[in-house]
Order: sequence, then structure tokens, then C-alpha cells
Amino acid sequence: MSKKFLNSGIHTSSSRDFVKTLYMKWAETYDDEINENQYATPTRIAEILRFNISNTDLRILDYGCGTGLSGAALLQVGFNNLVGADSSKEMLSKAKGKNIYQSLIELNLDTTNPISKGDYPIIIGSGLIGPGAASIELFDTIMSKLDIGGKFVFSLNDAALSIPAYSAKLNNYIRRGKVRLRFKGYGPHLPGINLKAMIYILEKK
Repeated sequence: MSKKFLNSGIHTSSSRDFVKTLYMKWAETYDDEINENQYATPTRIAEILRFNISNTDLRILDYGCGTGLSGAALLQVGFNNLVGADSSKEMLSKAKGKNIYQSLIELNLDTTNPISKGDYPIIIGSGLIGPGAASIELFDTIMSKLDIGGKFVFSLNDAALSIPAYSAKLNNYIRRGKVRLRFKGYGPHLPGINLKAMIYILEKK
């Protein structure tokens, strides 16, 4: 029997070493376990984005693409100019086999981020930021890669929303006029473990 990860306290830490080890071990069984628990956020993000963006040819960066579940959801609603990026080579290997992305970027957290400002008008992050994933500091990195008018579409699950620093970071950007909140909606994330998430569309000002 393969190991189960969702009920093993994964939503408790966003330390780099913890997250790196987690996804290295989880890559082989990730899709099966996550789908068993009705992972809803990729589909929610894709449908929300399609409702708000008419041009399906826009280049989209799926930051923290993992095995490609978010990319597959984007393809399903008509977006096809997709690039995936992740720091887990094991997860990227799974994504590569699905032929979803135009290209894949393996992020090395010890070197300069290879993504340049303005490369992508839209960056998405499904389950990207929060305990068990990237720390809130990644929010600043992603915003620095967007030109004015660029959009960041992302989720914060209940575990992240329960930690004041996550909402504080977002609200600080809004309050200081750095971004415009285009959409905010709460709904299912992983119903199998009774976890919900807020999805946001932010436009850089």
C-alpha cells in the first residue's frame, strides 16, 4: 500500500527543506491521492480565469505546476499557451509526460530566478502558497515578475487563511495601491479532507 500524505500533517510547515522532501517523496502517487480527495482548485481557477479573460492565446505561467493538474484544467477551458515551472524535478517529470505545457522550467531556489519581468501577462498558482507549499515570501517574487496590468491568479487554503501573515501580505499590497483586486471567491479545495480555499485575481497597478 502506498503512503498517504494528505493526512500526515503536510499543511503545517512551509520550510524549504520540508517542502522539497515532501514533493520528492509524493511525486509518484500525488495525482492518485489528490484526485481521490476531489482536488477542486485547478478547475475553479481555470473556470474563473476563463470567465474573466477572453483571450485564450495569452501566455500563462503555471508557477508551482507540480504534475500538471492545473495545466490540464486550463487546457480543458481553452487556454493552450502554457508554461510550467516548479522546483521539484520529480513532479516536473510527471508533468512532462502529459504534454500539457509548451515548455517546463525547473526552478533552482539557490540561484537567480530565471523568469524575467513581463515574460507572462498571467501567472497562476494553484495551491502554490501556504503551509505544505511555498512560503508567503514567494508572493513578492511573483508580483515582481508582472508588468503593470499583469495578473496573478492564486489560491490560499484554510490552513493559509488561518495564519495572519498570509492575508496581511495580500491586504498590504491592496492598501498601498500596488494591486487591484479583480476577483475573490471562497469554495472547495480538497473536499475529501474538508479543506476549502479562497481564489483571488490580482492585477498589478
